[in-house]
Amino acid sequence: MRIVKTLEAVAFAAAVSLAGPVSAQTETHDIATFISGGPTGTWYPTAAMVSDMVNESYLGQPMTTIPGKGAVGNPLAVASGGAQFGLSYGPFLKLAYEGGNEVYEGEGFSNLRAVANLVPNTVQLVVAEDVDIDILSKLKDGATVRIGVGQKGSSNFFAQEKILMEYGYDYESLEAQGSAVVQGAQEGLNDAFANRQIDIYTNTVGTNSGDMQQAVAARNGRLMPLPQNVRDALVNTWGYAPSVIPAGTYDGQDEDIPTVNLSTVILTTAEMDDEIVYRAVKAIAENHDRMIEAYGGFERWKPEDIHVGLPIEIHPGAVKYFKERGWM
Repeated sequence: MRIVKTLEAVAFAAAVSLAGPVSAQTETHDIATFISGGPTGTWYPTAAMVSDMVNESYLGQPMTTIPGKGAVGNPLAVASGGAQFGLSYGPFLKLAYEGGNEVYEGEGFSNLRAVANLVPNTVQLVVAEDVDIDILSKLKDGATVRIGVGQKGSSNFFAQEKILMEYGYDYESLEAQGSAVVQGAQEGLNDAFANRQIDIYTNTVGTNSGDMQQAVAARNGRLMPLPQNVRDALVNTWGYAPSVIPAGTYDGQDEDIPTVNLSTVILTTAEMDDEIVYRAVKAIAENHDRMIEAYGGFERWKPEDIHVGLPIEIHPGAVKYFKERGWM
């Protein structure tokens, strides 16, 4: 489906600016739906704000927001035409694009395109003071570890599984060699870390969040830097984005910590009109304050990062704006 602001519409808009207000119903457009997350989460207000800003550029309302099924389901909805824009995480968008993998077993959706990189969540591992910071690299030599990995199906569960793979283990084989893999809600895992029931607390969340501060303080925790080969695998194979937690983010953290970000990505298809994609990206990048109104997590997001770490081919409408800003 293509959404085009025709020359007639442009001329009409110019006439409106001279002649005064005219009902929006005098000019109509096809409708593009923006599929987000549940109405009580952070994705829905984010998508709604983007839709509102895009609609301000048109007579009528070409973009509407609808709740969706989340990071795994939204790429399917967009690729199949059930929606024209969507939100997902970088790794799942990449897996949907490629197909033939553990998440999307069938043929990939090569018509998907990336539009914008929004608020990141950072993969973070906190290691207790009395545990070797390089414990994961010593598993092959007989060391054991007790690690909390989040709930099955969560983004953190997915991330920690991929990290362990680079050390030669999956969850089952790690437990078989004597280590403990503890699943559960993050709050419970944080308590387990404080109570010395696990040695490593992990989360994929914004930096300096309350639960991460609590974990670091509980047992003089230290952030584990991810080795370059692990980061490369997460970026190149799984669609994460390289990142660094700056020194001083947490108490006692004297050095930068190399890690990766789980990008929140707006997606569309190759068929979507360049102009509406361009306007969407422009609105997001040039209205940072309004994006913060939609979701406070945008306070840790920089507009110039909107193009960074996009895991699949970028839509031409977005590329046009990125080049105008000198970001590509």
